Amino acid sequence: MRGPSGVRALPGRALKGITAAVALASSLHTVSVQANPIAAVNSDHAVLSEKASSSLLLDITRAGNGQRLVAVGDRGHVLISDNNGYDWRQVSVPSRQMLTAVSFPTATTGFAVGHDAVILKSTDGGESWTKVYDDLDAEVPLLDIMMMDEQTGFAVGAYGYIVRTEDGGETWDDWFDMIENEDEFHYNAITQIGDGTLLLAGEAGLLYRSLDGGETWELLESPYEGSFFGIIPSSDPGSAIVFGLRGNAFKTVDAGESWGEVDTGTDQTLFGAVHIDGNGQVIVGSSGTLFEMSDPEPQIHSRSDRATLLSASKAPDNSLVVVGETGVHRMPVGKPAVATLSEQ
Repeated sequence: MRGPSGVRALPGRALKGITAAVALASSLHTVSVQANPIAAVNSDHAVLSEKASSSLLLDITRAGNGQRLVAVGDRGHVLISDNNGYDWRQVSVPSRQMLTAVSFPTATTGFAVGHDAVILKSTDGGESWTKVYDDLDAEVPLLDIMMMDEQTGFAVGAYGYIVRTEDGGETWDDWFDMIENEDEFHYNAITQIGDGTLLLAGEAGLLYRSLDGGETWELLESPYEGSFFGIIPSSDPGSAIVFGLRGNAFKTVDAGESWGEVDTGTDQTLFGAVHIDGNGQVIVGSSGTLFEMSDPEPQIHSRSDRATLLSASKAPDNSLVVVGETGVHRMPVGKPAVATLSEQ
């Protein structure tokens, strides 16, 4: 069994955010970026570029319940916005590796993960970052990170790679042998739902559940054999939606004991999701797809330019901000926000 420093890089298997990302066109608002005045002359640091906001970005999140949005992406780019996604500022980061996911359990403490199993940490809301982990020998990307609080969380990735911290990222323990995955399938997404249950999803329909904070994991009966790329908790404590290839999505209301199919009305692959007003969610995907699950009934929309969306976040002013291969774009405030964007 292979864990950190022992996971081989297998060719020819698609990884989230690498083969999935295609062009993301401009939205209603022009988004500007300002490079930090610090010159990125250190070869270990991401290059500061005025074009960072229009380059490949793979994930975006809100820093806790604060006012700041944080986006991460190619070449170690990290961008922050304090005005609802209108303007963006790139910050210096001690890595040039592609960053695939970001998580802020509080307004000040956050983590980002990426290729070469790199894990970065910020304690000042994303203004500055330190490298707390990497595994150059493994040659695998981490694809998601989930922090239950400032101290405890998991980072997961390709070929069954998974590590855990209980001390705020100071140390990371190999959790490879704690999960049944003999074929070393990729882990693409991990989350904690309302009742405290942890859910882990990956390729080949893999679904796992932990009822004890990640100490042990149970392989669940999956409703689908294709890859899952994301999970989002629903409003009820034991509920969540998992989604992935060809528009497939499934919902559980009993913490993974059973799954019911969600009719998304699309065959486009779904990559990211965000909560909107009330109990609704927006799931974004390839070909500009936006699937809005809200009352009175779900709606499917597509951007006219068919540009793929990879992740989305809700800004403090309740607008949506989306990211993809051509960077970050704001969606306008107001109902129906998704329909308004799809017409641009």
